[in-house]
Amino acid sequence: MKGEIPKVRTFYVTDIHGNFNAFTSLLEHVNFEPAKDRLIIGGDMINRGLKSADVLHWIKERSRSYPDNIHIIVGNHEEMMIWFMKEISPMWMEFGGEETIKSFKDKYGSEKAWDIAEEYAAWFETLPLLYEDEYGIYVHAGIDIHQGKDRQPRNILWMNNRELSIIDNLELTDWSNHKYIFRGHNPQSNVQPAGRFINCDLGSSVFADNSAALALVEVTERRYYKCTMDGDITLHEIVGMR
Repeated sequence: MKGEIPKVRTFYVTDIHGNFNAFTSLLEHVNFEPAKDRLIIGGDMINRGLKSADVLHWIKERSRSYPDNIHIIVGNHEEMMIWFMKEISPMWMEFGGEETIKSFKDKYGSEKAWDIAEEYAAWFETLPLLYEDEYGIYVHAGIDIHQGKDRQPRNILWMNNRELSIIDNLELTDWSNHKYIFRGHNPQSNVQPAGRFINCDLGSSVFADNSAALALVEVTERRYYKCTMDGDITLHEIVGMR
């Protein structure tokens, strides 16, 4: 229609977990252009995979160069790293911290690794818990409908499917202004809706290699690109998304 504003191609990816090869392969596959397209990172960039440092470097540098188009949300794995660096909790090392530090040593050398990791942990503290645009709302794990979008508590980083399933649907729809909420955190085999939530975590570096994958969701087209751990990329519709 004449005069209609064209859609900004908008992508959401979450729970990369150090899988740099799948992440960059997906972006290359869709010819992602950071000067024109929008990319929302849903947290859990680190841990478990082999190249957390490379993932962080790519994301941070691109977000600095294209702050209007690349938006980063913190995840619970980044939260664990913050806690570790502040000596609040050692649990980070139980859930992939060792692999992440090794990736920093591989990329920056043993002498610089910890200092650079601490700088990234400080950066994580500045990242938001939620991002919203004209197409949807984006989080890592969940939301608190009793708080405004700009006043969300940090415990939403840990919310699971069961906690989300008991949220009143009418209240949730009103809170989200009828928008879908894209999330990760709980891995599954397909990107699929659960009420107003769209679950997008395909178990990258979590599931066994023959079933693990990373999804790049093209929000504006209601479809996703799935990259398996051996690099195969396939296109899928998000079934049930109205």
